[in-house]
Amino acid sequence: MIAATKPPLASAARILVVDDEPKNRELIRDTLEVRGYAVEEAGSGTEALARIAAAPPDVVLLDVSMPGLDGLEVCRRLKANPRTASLPVIMITAHVDRRDRLAGIEAGANDYLTKPVDLQDLVLRVRNAVSAKRLTDEVKENLRRLRELERLRDSLTHMVIHDLRSPLASVMMGLEVIKISAAKSNRERETKIAEASYSSAQQMSEMISSLLDVSRFEAGKMPLQKIATGLAPVLRAAVESVRSLAAKRQIALAESTGEATACCDGPIVHRILANLIGNALKFTPPGGEVRVTMVTDATFVRVSVTDTGAGIAPEFHGRIFEKFGQVNDQRAHLGTGLGLTFCKLAVEAHGGGIGVESTVGSGSTFWFTLPLA
Repeated sequence: MIAATKPPLASAARILVVDDEPKNRELIRDTLEVRGYAVEEAGSGTEALARIAAAPPDVVLLDVSMPGLDGLEVCRRLKANPRTASLPVIMITAHVDRRDRLAGIEAGANDYLTKPVDLQDLVLRVRNAVSAKRLTDEVKENLRRLRELERLRDSLTHMVIHDLRSPLASVMMGLEVIKISAAKSNRERETKIAEASYSSAQQMSEMISSLLDVSRFEAGKMPLQKIATGLAPVLRAAVESVRSLAAKRQIALAESTGEATACCDGPIVHRILANLIGNALKFTPPGGEVRVTMVTDATFVRVSVTDTGAGIAPEFHGRIFEKFGQVNDQRAHLGTGLGLTFCKLAVEAHGGGIGVESTVGSGSTFWFTLPLA
């Protein structure tokens, strides 16, 4: 017989014994209380659910065969409730038939005991169940703390980034004045330095705007003016906005579009397109081509941006739209990843989808869909 000493895990562990037979409850209670467990009793399935709703125990010992609400139904309801789904349930049954055991497992039972109950077996299974419950509770608490820390981090980041906009605007104004002054005085070296500095400051400003917009999308606070919008003019405007960059990098920029009207926020879609086309130009070598196409089906319009760059390995496709995502290819050291994250959140906020098709050495196609108006 197992020694009646209090195991370390028994301290404060609460066990609910559910059985319509008082003698069965008494035997289990006496066996567990002498080992330091706090034991509560319920004589029916209905009473058990009420007790658990008021104060969930650490483990439930649940008789299968009870009048009214039987143990299988009680177990199903506990496992269907997010508040009690992780509660360990040990079923107790007089049946040893395989079909009955499978029914208990299907209902969500964590363990099984057969009558007459072997008391040593009972104590060991309860101890293991309590240990599992403590570990589950610890994981849940750590997850709660992690989420709270992430929330505080995001709030702090948002506040700092937002406060950077004003001093950065002042820096850009100063650089603009220096650039104009240097150009008027024909100081070529100073002009180039001012232009390079202004370009970097402008890039930083765009990063700040992207980060703030990503935060707004994640919080569900990004205002969208979704109306019936012809996409062809939006697409052409996005292409024109980066045409000078394409010419500078000696890359052919082509478009092939029809007519489509989507329910969307036109300026946001323009930004999505400009981001995708700009990305394609960055990673396409001189002499290459970037092509923008648009096709429609019965309910959606699909816009694709295809480049002739080096391509992206398949293992990175799932991470490329993550915020601050890093991939171990030529794109890893360029940019922050915020542009593609913005695109993903913006497209999904419109009820569309976004993705990438690419193989190493064969270029990439970034695409997104929007619902037709």
